[in-house]
Amino acid sequence: MFIASYQQHISDFGDMHIRPLTDQDAGQVWQWAVQPYAKFWGMQEYSQSQFVSFYAEFSEHAHKRAYLVLKNNQPVALVELYNPSHDPVGQTYAVAPQDIGMHILLCPNQRPQPNFSFQVMRCVLTALFSHRRTARIVVEPDCNNHKIHQLNKRLGFVHTQRIDIAGKQAYLGFCDYPGFCQALDVFYRLQEARRRQQYVDATGHLTPTHWEAANRDLVVKAITEFVHERLLQPDNLTARTYALRGETVHYEFEADWLALDHLVINPASVVKYDKQHHQCALDACDFIGDFAPQLGLEGLALATYLEELQSTLAAACYKRALPSPGAAELAYADFQTLEGAMTEGHPVFIANNGRIGFGIDDYQHFAPEVSKPVKLLWIAVHHSVTVFAGDSQYPDYTGLIAQELDVTLRDRFTEQLQQAGVNSEQYYWMPVHPWQWQNKLNPVFAGELATGKMVYLGEGDDYYLPQQSIRTFYNMSHRHKHYVKVALSIQNMGFMRGLSAGYMKVTPAINRWAYDVVASDPTLQSCGFTLLKEHSTLGYHHRLFEREVVGDTPYKKMLACLWRENPTAQLTGSEQLMTMAGLLHVDYQGNSLLGQLIDRAGVGPQAWLDAYLKVYFVPLLHCFYAHDLVFMPHGENLILAFTEGLPTRAFMKDIGEEVALLNSHQQVPDAVARIHVAMPEDKALLSIFTDVFDCFFRYMAAILHREKRLGEAQFWHQVGAVATHYQRTHPQLEEQFIRHNLFAPDFAHSCLNRLQLGNSKQMVNLADPAGSLKFAGRLDNPLAMYPYPTFGSDKRALAAV
Repeated sequence: MFIASYQQHISDFGDMHIRPLTDQDAGQVWQWAVQPYAKFWGMQEYSQSQFVSFYAEFSEHAHKRAYLVLKNNQPVALVELYNPSHDPVGQTYAVAPQDIGMHILLCPNQRPQPNFSFQVMRCVLTALFSHRRTARIVVEPDCNNHKIHQLNKRLGFVHTQRIDIAGKQAYLGFCDYPGFCQALDVFYRLQEARRRQQYVDATGHLTPTHWEAANRDLVVKAITEFVHERLLQPDNLTARTYALRGETVHYEFEADWLALDHLVINPASVVKYDKQHHQCALDACDFIGDFAPQLGLEGLALATYLEELQSTLAAACYKRALPSPGAAELAYADFQTLEGAMTEGHPVFIANNGRIGFGIDDYQHFAPEVSKPVKLLWIAVHHSVTVFAGDSQYPDYTGLIAQELDVTLRDRFTEQLQQAGVNSEQYYWMPVHPWQWQNKLNPVFAGELATGKMVYLGEGDDYYLPQQSIRTFYNMSHRHKHYVKVALSIQNMGFMRGLSAGYMKVTPAINRWAYDVVASDPTLQSCGFTLLKEHSTLGYHHRLFEREVVGDTPYKKMLACLWRENPTAQLTGSEQLMTMAGLLHVDYQGNSLLGQLIDRAGVGPQAWLDAYLKVYFVPLLHCFYAHDLVFMPHGENLILAFTEGLPTRAFMKDIGEEVALLNSHQQVPDAVARIHVAMPEDKALLSIFTDVFDCFFRYMAAILHREKRLGEAQFWHQVGAVATHYQRTHPQLEEQFIRHNLFAPDFAHSCLNRLQLGNSKQMVNLADPAGSLKFAGRLDNPLAMYPYPTFGSDKRALAAV
């Protein structure tokens, strides 16, 4: 159970040595134990001789050991290890064979050093886990020893309950090896984020080199998407050379023209010329100005769009300034390293990183690509103005919070409310984004704070990483815990990123209903398709903004949150997780992560694509045809599980706001009725044609074409073959297949950038999404050229869809 000795070098800290405590050591350490800061050690009344005698006897005990920790040969801590089975603490819980009790007394911190306590205790835990990886370290700090509570939690301990040990009120805490490793990972990430912030200051990323590269990339994307949406029409100069002509300038470039009107442009070939045919520097904002009339932009709308574009460019420069792993490295990376490494954002939208409302400090704290762990803030909100909703998994708020918050934090929050003179049992505790608190809640909810409907509690314990969606957070301190999604009233990509308190009331019910549909369907289960439930929500109803005269405004979406299931807890064997957006990621050397995953799997692009289509495409087809159920299946909304680079499962998220029953007569519970959506019959299949083919497969096909891994004809042939196999193996859905013809010659061309250009602040009326769509004619269906299944006498007239 006990170690003999241990040595470790900790970078940027020192050489550590742990050895058994001697009488001479005890005589020296006694000076620490009698000082005021050591009151919780309980030996302030001991004389030096009593102290030495105590530890001489202590170390002779079969179930106890005392150690001295040295840093650079100087004593820095006294450590006691003991067997909980032979200690009073063992009477308070069920002791496991691997349990090791621990007490630690640090030396007086006469010359403060950053992370001193953390590093010393880290050394002790490293020694214990090096000796026995399966060990569980047990602590029972005094309830009033708040500093040690915080230190314990930083190192991965979880306090589970209050206990009484011989009249001492204490917390019982545990730390296992995975929890310790997660704590160290958070520490390293924080250190790296600080180094990055020193490396890239407020303007250090805005260099000519980064600016030129970011602008070239964005001009290429703008040409690609605006030509695709038929806002701009290039002249064909040669087989692979094109020109876009404005009033005073023109752009020339080389490209392959693929299916779905997609240009695969050679970035190095793009050149801008003025009227005199002088070459000009590429500038994405100038490009928008050059073609503003064709894009329908002028005045304030143009200025607003340019602001978002400038912010997008600045973010691109920041990403380039940071050290970033290449695609080959990312193919083996962990879930959250991959999440933070994504550089492109939404593949369709040009201005996709506006984040209007963030300053540079906010960006460096909260942008997903910065990968800086952050703590959420917590407020207490009165029951009279807040609605909690939970599904059968978490029917009550108390059970949820008991799992999410350490008992020490729960006690601290309760004490704060008591000190504020309010009844803590009449309040919920709600996590909020630090930016939201500083910029919206504090000023806009001033009356709620003044009247006690809202009480500020402060930071939580756990560190989170912001995800690509920017308002969703992944718990890095305890990776089995739930995602937390909070309101964030910044303007980004056509929406204010709030959360509707009204929607929160029914979100768990909607998620539970949709989850049960998916979980009970054999086809979906055979594909490994799962929904990540948003199982619990809180929504705050501000009386001023709930008035009918105010209407439906972003002010109704300033204060709400939800908890979502975490796929990490569902992994099996050697599975790894990755945002599906990663399949479109290309590093700065031009290498795709998709290609590297194919190489890692070692099965070839066709077999890899078949595996991917099974876990992603087939479930979407089945949900549509068998259940009238559609999602928003873009890359950021799915998480894929891989085994050695090969897709094995898919997790769909963002259910509550985006799931829909299209033109369905299904009877659903009243709380779920909101998801019924009426869509013109000829537009229903756009949930596949637009959301899957045009907004995701289009880019995958282009990457495989550019890297010469798989021709686009072969790509679409495989998509068609998988769809054909699905239809042939589900003949009971024949009527639906004929009614919504996946192999129709063409389909309505729904355009996303046209939406943003039309209204960058509110692209879509969520109450009438179909009425908000903008079209630009029709797109040829890349599946139309492939054979399709027929049923009985069906000759399937390929009617336009």
